[in-house]
Amino acid sequence: MPHTSKRSGRRTAPLLAAAAVVAASACLVSPAGAATGSATGAPKLWATQLQFDDNGTPWSVAQFQAIKAKGMNSVEINMPWTQIEPSKGTFDFSELDTELANATAAGIRIVPIFWQAGWRGSPAAWITDTETTSTGGTGIAPPWWNLTEQQDYFDYVTATVAHITHNPGYGGSILNYGRLDAQWSDNGDGGWATADIDYFHQHWLPQTYRTIARFNSANGTAYTSFDQVPAAAPGQPLAGVYQDFRQWSVLDTYDRLTAAVRKVSSGPLYYYFGGHISNAPDIGNLPDVFFTLARKYNLTIIEDAAQSPGLTLTFGSLANAYHVKLAQEWTAPVDAEMPAQAVQWISNYGMGLPYGGGEDFFIHDGTSKDVIAYPIYTAALSQLQGLKGSYPQQPVAVYFDYSKAWGNPDGGSLSNVENEITALWSRHQSGFTVVTSDEVKNHAVDLGKFRAVLPLNGEDANVTAYQKSGGTVLTNGDQLTQYAPAYADLSSAHALQVVPTTASDHRSAQLVLAEINPYFRYDGAVVLHPAGLNLAAGRYHAVDAATGKALPQVAEPDGGACVPLSLATATLAEWKLLPGPAPAGTPVPASCSTTAGGATTIGATADSNDGSSGVVFQNVGATGAGADGNLTTTTIGGQSAYQTWTTAQTGVGSANAYLQLDPGSAVARAATVTLTVTYWSQAGQGFTAQYDATDNPYQNGPTVTGSGSGSWQTATLTLTGAQFDEAQNLQADLRLAATDPSLPLYIHSVQLSTGDQ
Repeated sequence: MPHTSKRSGRRTAPLLAAAAVVAASACLVSPAGAATGSATGAPKLWATQLQFDDNGTPWSVAQFQAIKAKGMNSVEINMPWTQIEPSKGTFDFSELDTELANATAAGIRIVPIFWQAGWRGSPAAWITDTETTSTGGTGIAPPWWNLTEQQDYFDYVTATVAHITHNPGYGGSILNYGRLDAQWSDNGDGGWATADIDYFHQHWLPQTYRTIARFNSANGTAYTSFDQVPAAAPGQPLAGVYQDFRQWSVLDTYDRLTAAVRKVSSGPLYYYFGGHISNAPDIGNLPDVFFTLARKYNLTIIEDAAQSPGLTLTFGSLANAYHVKLAQEWTAPVDAEMPAQAVQWISNYGMGLPYGGGEDFFIHDGTSKDVIAYPIYTAALSQLQGLKGSYPQQPVAVYFDYSKAWGNPDGGSLSNVENEITALWSRHQSGFTVVTSDEVKNHAVDLGKFRAVLPLNGEDANVTAYQKSGGTVLTNGDQLTQYAPAYADLSSAHALQVVPTTASDHRSAQLVLAEINPYFRYDGAVVLHPAGLNLAAGRYHAVDAATGKALPQVAEPDGGACVPLSLATATLAEWKLLPGPAPAGTPVPASCSTTAGGATTIGATADSNDGSSGVVFQNVGATGAGADGNLTTTTIGGQSAYQTWTTAQTGVGSANAYLQLDPGSAVARAATVTLTVTYWSQAGQGFTAQYDATDNPYQNGPTVTGSGSGSWQTATLTLTGAQFDEAQNLQADLRLAATDPSLPLYIHSVQLSTGDQ
């Protein structure tokens, strides 16, 4: 018989957080050191995600044992609200209890993932109303500020956690609110339901501004009551005010939800962070909000999309600043790119040390991820679990302003910040710190402690104050090396990445090397620099971490070592840098250099796009809606071609053919490149070559119009000032942007060459 329980019908209305009374964007963080708990005591999460059950059958002891045998200590299960609470106030924990018992017998823990909406079985079937989008459409999740239904969700979560918190198979809970882990996006989720707008008018505005006169003074308006203030949609006047309210709502709701759970359980808790930095103005996913609350309530942050170095470097820096544990998760791409991206995600783990909180594989579900990526993950677990020390941060900050996400129309653009951080790190392989404007506002970090600051999206008041106090403000990424020495030099960035962790005594370092390019292998060398690794001065040598055997190497003048390396795509390696010279008899290569030449002419055609000629067309065969780079293989004029999707197919206002270059080629390192394109000339259509250049990943090159005669033609263009860092969408180096995205653009081939033929 199902175990059921009744909950109290008593309700408590949500209260505005005290900090928000002072300012709309105020955060709840206390100065560093004043947190209510330390994250260091929470167990690390070595896990995979599962559906709630195995197609209607509880996960068995044998299935859990098989997962434990792979090196994991936990499984995350997606909770179906409607099954756990089939009618309001009545709970059925029977299947959950069975799975907890099976997990206990297998020696593994279950971490329930609570979804308010978006995953199968959530929301509960008896929650029937939905959000409203900014254009008046029907959203997906329940209205955020329907206080009755919000309390229903809180009660479901707290009742479930209270029931299982002392079970030996319980490993903590992941708390979400809104649709999935996207919080409060307007991309189909909503935010303009009547309940939301009522809360905006009746609670947030008066408690933020106190009087309508103060609101008018702050915003240059002449309203006579708060009810007249519009819940402005993006692009409308006062949209920033409503955006500020939406971001505050995420902070306030997660704060109260977590406080409610903490009243019934002292067990481990986690937040998912979904999305990317560029999503912040749309999704309520400000990292500092979650780190603030994680420090307050002793939670671990699980960073989705941790395959992104730019995002993971940011989160690793935030984990250090807020003293919060960071676990990492990865959402798999298309099959062709999956192995390389899997090893990139795995190798990024060291960026979060010493606050590493484990890894989570999304999702063990029998699809191609299980065949391709799951074995890569499980094979690397022991390696990750053995990492110790800290990522070697340097006292140099890469800084960006997050205020646009709070509704500041003058805030810096966030559209390419994450890619820029990735490109800087890939090019320089140095341990700079990433700092956000929210981090400074929350007193989690002081810019004054940094020797230099590189602003990525404009100079805000924080940067101005830092400069006025005598700080050094950098103007381009190449200046970083003057203040943050590289810990590794590579023959070709974007094919290999090195993520180090340095021992606490600064006498040794572990290095995870990952060949991260799905198309082009790494052939060259790696030069390791003790200063960039925060190691004590002296002589060091490199060894294979698995065997302890010294690698063939050449001693470097700074005490480091140059090690030749040939690594196939999607491959991991682990080295150690140990004190002292290499043992006698260690092979010394005749030459070891990271400045090898590489091909001076590269290309690709619609007949051959496997990377063997040095260029790859990206997203061939992709079918994702909302993407600006989908390509379809076709034939026109008797010739094979790649055809861009039109705006009618994608729903977006641009259409592009994205290209990635072999990072080991001489072309990828050249500043001036000749580009030859064979294209189908048709009336009204042409293209612009937009390429990755210094400080502009979408530098406009020449525009090609063609004769419009309905024939194959060839255009030869010169690109100057190039800096190919894969900083465009899809990790591309350049794109051919269709002049008229409502028409298809047909490309047969591209060729790029340097002047050194």
